[in-house]
Amino acid sequence: MRRLQWAAAVLFSAAWVLVPGLLQAEETISERMLLEAASLGTDALRFGTSFSHHDDHGYPENADGLLVLRESPDGPLVTMRGDRDPYLVYAQYANRQRDAVMLARTSSVRDVLPSGETVDVPYGYGAIRFNTVYVSIVESLLVPHFSDNQKEHVEFPLTDLYIGGSFGLTGILGSVRYVHTEQYVGYLAAGYNPFRSDNPASVLNRYTVPVHLGGGYRFPGIFPEFLGENNWTVGVDLMLGFGRRGADPATSGVLVPGAFIDVERVLFDERGLRRDYRTDPRPYNYRVNALVFRAAAYLNVTNLGADDLFFPVFSLSYQYNVIGPRIPQHDFKETQVLYVDDAYREDLRRQAERRDERSSR
Repeated sequence: MRRLQWAAAVLFSAAWVLVPGLLQAEETISERMLLEAASLGTDALRFGTSFSHHDDHGYPENADGLLVLRESPDGPLVTMRGDRDPYLVYAQYANRQRDAVMLARTSSVRDVLPSGETVDVPYGYGAIRFNTVYVSIVESLLVPHFSDNQKEHVEFPLTDLYIGGSFGLTGILGSVRYVHTEQYVGYLAAGYNPFRSDNPASVLNRYTVPVHLGGGYRFPGIFPEFLGENNWTVGVDLMLGFGRRGADPATSGVLVPGAFIDVERVLFDERGLRRDYRTDPRPYNYRVNALVFRAAAYLNVTNLGADDLFFPVFSLSYQYNVIGPRIPQHDFKETQVLYVDDAYREDLRRQAERRDERSSR
């Protein structure tokens, strides 16, 4: 019995010592933030920028609206308008947020910055526009300093994979098309040829299954005011025909090279569609509906002495990009602590202590 009493006393004493420690071991948000910022120094701050003007609160700024800082043994300093003695910078934060995603699908895109300067997104590329706000806490000053409208553009190439179908003189086709930077095109198409020609020597009478392999160069179209947004493609096409037409052994297949020009009307099926822009960065022109008119000419290499050495082909197709461009991974909004002064860090600790005292009442 005495042993049980001693054991109970030991367990009670251990609990008396450990339980309060365990309860206090839970880390608060303020403690975690201070711990994460413990190793920050002045390396992330921008010193040496040239003074341009003062803002409405008297903060010195350079031409881009950044706070003008100077180094000292006590820490980074700011000299305010009309005040001879400098102020110590307690902390600085950078908040970066996505402003927009732009895709230059039918021409280059010009982005006008708040300063009046312009940034051109080249044709065939996209760009994420970020806006960074620098927030500076200065000792004994109630209003922080904000350096807003710091723009940054991150470019990326546009790549799309289209599927579609076409109707033309060589047959009814299904197609897969790959487009890189809106300029370089490669495709594969295959289908069924239901057509015949009155001319027995016509290539159209010599196959059942048409297959097209081709590629070309794509460029912005003309007269967008009248035709709408459009692109044109010039390239080469290799048409292969397989399968006999009936019992005729002469219709064993064909292989003819050709050249083409595509006029492509570009439509966007998500214009005006509302998304949660915080989680989905895709802009209105991410998905593309393409109506393509093709004019082509093929060389009849199987009958070079024939009168119809070249024969024209016309077709109309619809294509849709099932896989759109890969927008670089990023956060919609992120805040980074650049600098925290030791004195300000101590002030925050005292604030946390006052919060704990208030919570324990």
